[in-house]
Formats: sequence, C-alpha cells, structure tokens
Amino acid sequence: MLDVRKLALLREVSLHSGITGAARALGMSVSSVSQQVSRLQQEVGVPLLETVGRGVRLTPEADRLVAHTERVLEALEAAETEIEAGRGGVRGVVRVVAFHAFALRLLAPMIRELGEIAPDLSVEFVQLDPEDALAELGARRADLVVADEYPGLALAPSRGLVRADLGSEPIDLYLPGVAGAEAFDPAASPERLAALPWVVEPRQSDAFRWARAMCRSLGFEPRVAFESPNLDVHRELVASGLAAAFLPRSAARGLVGRVEGLPEQLHRTLLMVTRRGTERSPALLACRTAVERAFVAQRAADGGVRSTFL
Repeated sequence: MLDVRKLALLREVSLHSGITGAARALGMSVSSVSQQVSRLQQEVGVPLLETVGRGVRLTPEADRLVAHTERVLEALEAAETEIEAGRGGVRGVVRVVAFHAFALRLLAPMIRELGEIAPDLSVEFVQLDPEDALAELGARRADLVVADEYPGLALAPSRGLVRADLGSEPIDLYLPGVAGAEAFDPAASPERLAALPWVVEPRQSDAFRWARAMCRSLGFEPRVAFESPNLDVHRELVASGLAAAFLPRSAARGLVGRVEGLPEQLHRTLLMVTRRGTERSPALLACRTAVERAFVAQRAADGGVRSTFL
C-alpha cells in the first residue's frame, strides 16, 4: 500500500511547482524532499518527475496520483470530522488565515464570540492576501480562510474547496479635504480627479486592479502617490487632505469627503473558504458562526448592510 505521507509530499511538489518550493513551504531540505519523492517513485514503478530546464515538473502519471491523493486526504479529513462530532463538545485548534482588514476589525470580535460559544476552542491566526491564504488552505496549513473579492475579479476556483459568502460591503470614493464632496460629479470632472494624488493598495492586489479599473471607467488614470495594504493609512491620508481613495465602509466610518452619485454601486464581497470534508467540523462551524456574527455586528455599525451568509 502506498504511503500517504509520501503522497502528500508529492502533492506539495505539485502545489509549489517543484521540489524547491515544496521544501521551502514544508520547512524541509531540498534533498529530503527529493529522497522521499524518489522512494515513492520506486514504490509505484513509474517516473513521477521530469526535468524541464533547470527545474522539474510532474509527469502525467504523477498528476493522476496527486488527483487520487486529493480524494484520499479529503476522505481522511471527513473521517476526522465524524469522529470529532461524535466526541461531543467543541475543542481543538483552528488555523485561520485572512486579509489585513479582517485582522484589524473582525479578528478580535470573532475571538470574543468564540469565547462565548466555544470556550475550549483555540484560534491561531496568520495575515495573508487572499491568493496566498487559499494556497495555505489547499496545502492544509490552514483550516479557514476569510477573503475579499471585487467585482470582475473573482477568486479562482480551487479543487476541493468550499465557499460561503458572508455578504457585500459598500466601497465609497473619498476626496481629500473637499467640502461638499457629495455634490461633486466625478463623471464630469476626470481632469480634476487625474490631478489628485491617490492612495491605493499594493499594485499586485485585486483591490488595486479594481480601483484602477474604476478610475479608468471614470475617464482618468490615477496618479498613485501612496501605496499601502493598511486601510487605516488610506483613511489618515484622506482625512489629512493628502490623497483621494476608494474606501470600504468599515474603514471610513465618520470620514468626510464622500462622493455621492457614482455611476454604479461599488462594493466588495467577503467570503469564507474551507476544505471539502471539513466544512461540517464542529470546530469550523463554531468559527464560521463567530465570523458571521462579527461581520453582522460590524455591518450594523456601518449602516445595516445586508448579510448573505448561508
């Protein structure tokens, strides 16, 4: 019978596009990963890796083996979930990965909520952008991902992952130190918007790509003067009259300078992702409930935005 641990290691090689990436992700030496893959190759009796330039890639046989491994790991996690449910109570550790705004505004309320509904459950948290967070979830180094998604920039579907949308959050355009911004017509003043300094999220992020697309739809290219993943930095620059920005409602509470009458509703979607086979785990159900309640409470504070949690 094939060794599940070696199969899981081959899966890591597939996920990280080579032995070096897998070794880095697992905290192992390249030689150790290579030796384990070689032993698995001897067990199955067919080549699993082929050289491409200076690197390697999986053979078609290895790809089929990884697909079977996904199903094996999913079945094992489903079995663990059943055993956990049969023990009664909610305990253990849930590894949560989410983006920066969640860490700032929802992480603490979520943990407080868990203290009420599942006091024996512990949470470990890491802040990552959605793409990296989903990679950690797929690699089984995280149990629950909370991510955001922008219109026209849907997160790529991933095999074996289950998604549940929390709801949408409005995004507003704010101008720096503009009195009566609600009367400002952005569609009629693209040159004025183009002359303003803008603060944006990092250029490799979906948030930046979405904001730039919105600016272009209004007829101008944003003059990026500031770049930061921290929305509190964006808020401070707008409040200080130093930059314009698109800000989610939760980050802009009480801020003046909001532009009314934009040509379309601006929003982002917040969502949770788990692996198939674990989504009914009592621990994960408790975490999802805590995230939902924290999200609903924040939305109520921001003006009663609807939740679509399933």
